[in-house]
Amino acid sequence: MEIQDFIKEELGENGGFRRVLKEFEYRPQQQRMAIEVFNALKDPHHLIVEAPTGVGKSFAYLLPSFLLSIMTDKRIVISTHTKLLQEQLIKKDIPILKKVVKKDLRVEVAYGQENYLCKRRLYTNLRMDLFDDEKEIKTAEGLIEWSRRGSGILSDYPENIPPSLYNKICRDGDSCLSKKCRYYEECCYYKAKRRWQESDILVINHYLFFANLATENRLLPEFYGCIFDEAHQLEEAAAHYFGIALSNFGIRRLLSRLYNPRTNRGILPKVRMSRSERESLYSLLSKTREDSETFFSSIDKWLGDKSKKRVRDSDIVENLLDSPLKELASHLERLSKGEPDEELSYEIKSLAKQVARKRSEISLFLSLSDTNSVFWVEREGEKITLRSAVIDVASFLKTSVFDSIPSVVLTSATLTTDGGFSFFTSRVGLEKYNSLLLDSPFDYLHNTLLYIGRDLPPPTEDKFYEEAAERLDRILSLSKGRALILFTSYKALEEVYRRFRSQRYRVLSQGELSRPLLLKVFKEDITSVLFATQSFWQGVDVPGEALSCLIIMRLPFDVPDEPRIEAVIEEIRKDGKDPFFSFQLPNAVLRLRQGFGRLIRTKRDRGAVCLLDSRIANKSYGTLFLSSLPECPVTYELSELKRFFSSNSSP
Repeated sequence: MEIQDFIKEELGENGGFRRVLKEFEYRPQQQRMAIEVFNALKDPHHLIVEAPTGVGKSFAYLLPSFLLSIMTDKRIVISTHTKLLQEQLIKKDIPILKKVVKKDLRVEVAYGQENYLCKRRLYTNLRMDLFDDEKEIKTAEGLIEWSRRGSGILSDYPENIPPSLYNKICRDGDSCLSKKCRYYEECCYYKAKRRWQESDILVINHYLFFANLATENRLLPEFYGCIFDEAHQLEEAAAHYFGIALSNFGIRRLLSRLYNPRTNRGILPKVRMSRSERESLYSLLSKTREDSETFFSSIDKWLGDKSKKRVRDSDIVENLLDSPLKELASHLERLSKGEPDEELSYEIKSLAKQVARKRSEISLFLSLSDTNSVFWVEREGEKITLRSAVIDVASFLKTSVFDSIPSVVLTSATLTTDGGFSFFTSRVGLEKYNSLLLDSPFDYLHNTLLYIGRDLPPPTEDKFYEEAAERLDRILSLSKGRALILFTSYKALEEVYRRFRSQRYRVLSQGELSRPLLLKVFKEDITSVLFATQSFWQGVDVPGEALSCLIIMRLPFDVPDEPRIEAVIEEIRKDGKDPFFSFQLPNAVLRLRQGFGRLIRTKRDRGAVCLLDSRIANKSYGTLFLSSLPECPVTYELSELKRFFSSNSSP
């Protein structure tokens, strides 16, 4: 039997998936995608696939990946943006797939090194009494017991691990003794790496993919093809992975790790040195602390009353930290070489590298020497962070990914604008590729109604919030709650939330609970209403009655003065193009499609999308938004919305 025929049969109405998974639904779109993915892997070429919600894209790329690996012994990497999807693939989808193909292929999941417990660092910190307090010690002792039976992946630990403790016991490449370590054979990270080497399919995330590129492919084993799920996040992931994020809190933690004069704790009190050397080193640390406080105070003053500000000129403040950090790194390096305790020596050496790295990042930040990066400062309470992000990732991705890997498959529910892939491919540097645009298996025409608040003032006017809150109340009375309300910013959320007067339904707001708990409560209390912002525009899966009404307050245009967006817009203008039509508008279209996709999650779902941004009806560009959405009835009348929710076929 031809492989393509086998794929069609297994994904057919009476195939292997239907026998293993009782709720499996036959979808011709899934069959077609699976065959195209197999062809892209077998006769290597790049493929881009838009697979709307309900297509079942996970099985559509997993099955051909398995078959290709069985046929050729070649390793395939699958990269996701979220850990949630990683876990779904490993814990749910792949076990089903193994039953279908009846082959026990080696599938492994890989995380970044900092996700793994380092037993040597854990025991060294305990032995030398380097933890800050009794709470840290108690948690560390619990980790020892857990490490004997647990996965060694710190996020799997059932209790919260404070950041200060986490940084002391996670795997750190700078301080790793590798094969010289007494715990090498039982090391969680190296055991995982050995499993990666034996894998047929390796499931990773986008950040680890870029970490592997940054180390010239030394982190991951060699692979033949890569499938990027949640590919719409690829540009952002690359732009921010290769950027800077350095805060005053981070420098404080690093210096306290060396020596905290308040508690008399740290690594340096454990190091044998002469009295004069200790006094000299402690004096240097004290000066570095003072210079750091002065440096960030100057940054704070430069920031003024803003919480975020782009850096356009070099040397906005004097680099007071360059000399003390250079001297401190050099002193620590010498100290590590003279330390007889090998484990302590490696810890000191690691801290020396961290100090040197921070010095280098501050220098880069103040000099603005990377012309393909944008730099800015953020303030959150007392925390001040220096940040940067890459402006144009297209040429880098073209060279490092698409010109280097024989077969790359990119898939997501939203990759097209105006019916084509050109906007997305231009942003990520993909030039030669096959494409597949699938239709949705859902009946939006009969199960969805789009209501547009055409008569509301545009969101740019102050009176919008008052009128939108009043309209929101009327909509929720028709839907009987059961609504997710999406905002483009916390400020907009708060403006509407404080004006919202309804007491009829339980109102949940992003930030009052953790995201998983918030979604759990929302699903269980089916008449509840959830106010949410950016992270809820995607990756939220609430099938059934609990989400019967999706309310989008405004079109999701990027804030134009967001530093990276602003820099991208400037580069587009330099090329003589209109940034609104060539970047801002298509970007907003993709994001609106992501938000719209939160409503219908299964063939049985039914509901209304309410768009309260009148610009979609009153501006010429509104037609691009409307044409990008699934075909469904559109109304401007609340009476039609009332009829929809009160009809006999409503949930």
